[in-house]
Amino acid sequence: MLHPLIDALYWLTLSAWFGAVLVSAMIPPIIHKTINDADPTLPLVLSVNLDKQHSILLAGGVVSEILKMLFRLEAICALVFLPALVGKWFMVDVAGSNVIMPLMVTALYLISVAFVLYGWRVVYPKVIRHRERYIENADDPDVANAELDSFDRYSIELFAVVRNLLFSLLGAVLFSAALPPYVQRLTAT
Repeated sequence: MLHPLIDALYWLTLSAWFGAVLVSAMIPPIIHKTINDADPTLPLVLSVNLDKQHSILLAGGVVSEILKMLFRLEAICALVFLPALVGKWFMVDVAGSNVIMPLMVTALYLISVAFVLYGWRVVYPKVIRHRERYIENADDPDVANAELDSFDRYSIELFAVVRNLLFSLLGAVLFSAALPPYVQRLTAT
């Protein structure tokens, strides 16, 4: 039967997606704290280490590379999850009030996809752009400070997107656990 295959694909992609987002939410603060505590000096990036800017830049570079990989994984999970979700619609009983849980999961899936696209294609490029402009203009404090403020603002927005994505996927997991039972479809013999 197709049920076990669809179930496996459904839960594997949903759990991998949730795990990737959980890592996206948990890892950056740990990296920032660890590197900030080490207080590194990066003479090739900035000539002076004012207000521990070197640790902010190094941690930002590490986090950026991790998030880039995780965004790709999230996009793959979102794409692979879609056919499994469609398959679930054909396999579960959606008569009467049983349609509520599949609708909730579908709505949360669409919201999650919107968060991934917004974070990956809108906010993340702004974070990277302002970080690069900050480094390029490190010798001009007026420009550098404005770019650092923008970098901070978009970094906060990006982590708000990640937090919201985490909650929408958590909702999808919880509602998925309450999906109605499978229905037996009549087959021609």
